[in-house]
Formats: sequence, structure tokens, C-alpha cells
Amino acid sequence: MRLVAIDTSTALASVALFEGDRLVGESEQRVQNAHGESLLPALDAALARVGWRPRDVGRWGVGVGPGSFTGTRVGVATVKGIALATGAQVVGVTSLDAVAHGVVPEPGEVVASALSAGRGELFVQVAGRRAPSHVRVERAATWLLDGAAGARVVVAGEGALALTHAALRALATPPHDVPRAAAIGRLALARAPDALDLLEPAYVRPPEITTPK
Repeated sequence: MRLVAIDTSTALASVALFEGDRLVGESEQRVQNAHGESLLPALDAALARVGWRPRDVGRWGVGVGPGSFTGTRVGVATVKGIALATGAQVVGVTSLDAVAHGVVPEPGEVVASALSAGRGELFVQVAGRRAPSHVRVERAATWLLDGAAGARVVVAGEGALALTHAALRALATPPHDVPRAAAIGRLALARAPDALDLLEPAYVRPPEITTPK
């Protein structure tokens, strides 16, 4: 099966192409808030390099956030539109799962994720133990350690750099700094497809326009 994965939840936009479980193409570019203008040209270029057309792709993986509200919406809407037109399967993958993919914990460690949420907050998750949430930076270490039931924690994601605690080990170097399409693709290959009409961004925190003042 051919799979294409995209992520536009941060300033690093990425596209990854898989033939079965083999990565056959990958591109990344920093676009800040211009995902709406840059995603389709980047996607077209990536497909052209391997000679694929959208209808040749059987499954699409997409980063559903949390992250940039606008960027995430662009990515999810693009994938839903292509899948609707081609009949392909879709799989949504969260940013927090993506940055933690492939992390190998040391003995006795629990894997967690932390990404910048702006406004003095982090998006956080403890894999298999605490669902994605948003917390103040100064509370994040306690939140993660509580979720790990006191175990040591390896924290993937650039948000880990804001944490200082002896029981936390930061892992914020590529590819574990921000979500990337390659990780999203590998996770999407291993998961059952989502219902197209239920695929939506995982904001975790309500968009600022709807946040009560």
C-alpha cells in the first residue's frame, strides 16, 4: 500500500511518502504561518519526484495537532478533501504521539511528550497513562511525574527544554523535537483507518477565538 503523510501543526511543514513500510520520499520546509499557500505545491512536488498521483495513494496520514490552530486545520482539510475525491483511507496522528515515536526509554523510565502551546503553557502527555492536556510551564514537571506514578520520565519534544527536574530526561533533538510526517506515516501504517467524517483537529486547548475572556 502507498501512504502519504503530512504535518502542518508547527512552523516545520513536512511530507513523507511510503511504499509499504519503506520510506521513499520526504521533504521539510519552515513556512511559519503560510501552510495554506505552501502545502499543496510541496505535496505536488513530493508526489512528482516518485511519479505518483493522488489517486495512487491508498492511505493518508495527517498530523491532527495539538499545535498551530490554522496549520492543523489546513492539513486536516487538505487530507479530507483528497480522500473524499479518491476514496483513500485516512489516519489522524497527534503531535504528541509523533514526537515520541521511536523513543527508547531507559530501564525504569516512562515516555512522555511536551510541546510548546504558547501563552506560557505546554501541551503534554504521558504515553498510555495520561491523555493530552495543556498545563502551565511551571506545573508541567509535576503533571508529568504524577502521571508516571513517580517513575523517571523521558520527555520527547521541544517543550521538554523548558522543564528542569532531576527525574525528567529531555529528548528534544531531531526527529523528536517537533512532529514530522515520517513519524506520522509510520504510526498511520500501524493503525486502523479513521472514519473520514470523524477526522478532526485535536486542539486540546480551545482555539483562542473561543476562549472565554
